[in-house]
Amino acid sequence: MKIKIADYTTKQIIGLFIISSLLLMENVDAHILNVAIPQMAHTFNTSVFTLKLAVTSYLIGLSIFIPISGWIADRFGTRNTLIFSIVLFAVMSLQCGRTNSIVMLVICRLLQGLAGAFMVPVGRLLLLKIFSKQQMVKAYTIMGMPVMLGPIFAPILGGYLVTYFSWRYIFWVNIPFSILVLLATIRYIDNYKQPQDKFNLVSFLFLGLFLALVCFWLDVFLLPEVTLLLKTLLFVSACLCGYLYYVVETRSSFPIIRYQLFKLRTFRVCFWANIIVRAALGGRAFLLALFLEISYHLSAFDAGFYFIWMSAGILSSRTFVKKSLDKFGFKRTLTVANLGSFFALLLFAMVNQLGILLYLALFLNGVFASAQFMTMNILYYAEVEQNDYGSAVSLAATWQQLGVSLGVIVAATALHVMNHFIQPDFSTIAFHWTFVLLAILNLGSQFLINQLAINDGYNLLASKKLAR
Repeated sequence: MKIKIADYTTKQIIGLFIISSLLLMENVDAHILNVAIPQMAHTFNTSVFTLKLAVTSYLIGLSIFIPISGWIADRFGTRNTLIFSIVLFAVMSLQCGRTNSIVMLVICRLLQGLAGAFMVPVGRLLLLKIFSKQQMVKAYTIMGMPVMLGPIFAPILGGYLVTYFSWRYIFWVNIPFSILVLLATIRYIDNYKQPQDKFNLVSFLFLGLFLALVCFWLDVFLLPEVTLLLKTLLFVSACLCGYLYYVVETRSSFPIIRYQLFKLRTFRVCFWANIIVRAALGGRAFLLALFLEISYHLSAFDAGFYFIWMSAGILSSRTFVKKSLDKFGFKRTLTVANLGSFFALLLFAMVNQLGILLYLALFLNGVFASAQFMTMNILYYAEVEQNDYGSAVSLAATWQQLGVSLGVIVAATALHVMNHFIQPDFSTIAFHWTFVLLAILNLGSQFLINQLAINDGYNLLASKKLAR
């Protein structure tokens, strides 16, 4: 697929650069810290478990503030919101790298998560503002690359910086990119606003507490250092906050989230299917790193280079997704991508040595997973009206993050159970059966995809005639 620069205005090209950069920064930052935890634990003279709070606090910041990111952007304007979030992200990156206190690190990461919560959803909202629906397919094939490549390159970049410099550089590397994106935002982005209802503070507080507790519970669920009592209290507290949010929200004249969006078939199907797919592929990312490091005794840095094969698959997918959508439509393209991802995950269950089969599995996983995400992320907004864009973006982004966390729990629990019944000490067979389970989980989204009509999303395509 060729993207002709002449077909787009300067504002659209710069906007796409800004959005892609924001997505790349946020996705790298969410994953890069994991490889530095041992060295950071030594610096702070604390346990690895305690340091995980720095990872969790970032995710909690994301979870709390993503639901209101659309409202904030519509109320104060996309440019103002982006400027605030980019500056806050850069300042907190600087402080994270400078601090010598674990408490200050957790606080800075929480505020960095707040900045990330505004950057990415508002960036996606900006995409909907500056591109017509007919241009969305091409725009998303470019913008979707950082979403997929970020988690893959993060371990490689993090491993390099930690090995040859210091863990502090994994934060400082954000600063030059932030400055560049900030200058482009100030110069080229308009301050789009949308009239909004009154802000429902009580609903936000209960929803924020619910999401924060769920995020924290998902993060500590498998940690033996955390007692069963604390895990139970977290779960019960999350359920209580969720119930109180539901009560307040359903009685409010100014709901934070517009649940009438679920009456739209394309949004409803993509919302639930995306959670399932992200759970399956989030579990895959977690499992694959362990598989390479434990079964084949690779370091985290060395294992990261194998993901280059997946990156090649991700980049190659954009060459056919646009053509497939124009010719066959969203339902057929998404079905093929979903089935392809199912079989690609099964290939990992056949890998018994480092070689061609592993490379093929990584490449095909990149191809089909990228096609899944690009197709669903475009179809999300096929029936959404412009005044509902902010709410739609916030709602989708909130639960996508939780889907990934849920996938890690599913993969880790399944691996533990398989390992117990098959063979001790993380046998390769246990990994194989867990990959099979994730493949089946991914396939489960097909029941939702089948609810789509053949012509769903036709208004997003350049060609309105689909192959029969």
